[in-house]
Amino acid sequence: MTEDRQALFSERYASGETPWDSGITPPEIVELLAGLPAGRALDLGCGTGTVIRDLLQYGWRADGVDFVQRAIDIAAAKLSEFAADTHRLFCHDVTRLNELPDLRSDYGLIIDIGCGHTISGAAVYSYASAIAERLVPGGVFMLYASHPRPESAVGWAPRQVERAFAPRLDLLWEQRGADRAIAAPASWYKLRKAGTHSL
Repeated sequence: MTEDRQALFSERYASGETPWDSGITPPEIVELLAGLPAGRALDLGCGTGTVIRDLLQYGWRADGVDFVQRAIDIAAAKLSEFAADTHRLFCHDVTRLNELPDLRSDYGLIIDIGCGHTISGAAVYSYASAIAERLVPGGVFMLYASHPRPESAVGWAPRQVERAFAPRLDLLWEQRGADRAIAAPASWYKLRKAGTHSL
C-alpha cells in the first residue's frame, strides 16, 4: 500500500497536479505559531516545505519528512534562503520514523496536515506511538484529517483519532469543518503530551 501511494504521489508531483499544495500555511497553524515560543518542530508529510518556511520565519528549527523526492527537492529550493543548520529534510516513509536515526526525540511541535489519514490498520497505532515518543513533555501535535468516506480509503474518524492518540496524548480540542478539495468533512485536532518542558 505504501509503495502504491508513493508511486501515485510521485506521479502527481511530476505532472504538477498537486491541488493540496496551495503554498499557504493553514491559519490554524499560523495562529498556533503566534502563541508558542519557538523551539524544534517536525512536519510529517511536509510536501514542498510551505509550513517549514513559516516555522523558520517564526524562529523555529524545523525538520520535514516526505516520501516523494520531487517534493523534498522543491522544499530544499524554497528553504535555501535560510541557514542550513535551521532545517533538515528527509525523503522517507512517515510510517517508518524509527528507521530515521537522525530524527530528533525532543520536538516541541509536530504537525501532520493530511498525511497520516492515509494510513490504516495497525500502522495507525505505531504511527501515533512514534509521534508521542518524539514529543517533549508538554509538546503539541497538530493534526488535520478528513473523515472516512464510502468512496475513499483515506480518512480517520474522530473516534479513531482519539483511540489511537489518547493513550499518550491529551486531546485539547477538535475543530470540525469541510475539506473543499475533496468535498468531505474534516477535522483539526490539537493534542498535547502530558507534562511540562521548557522549549
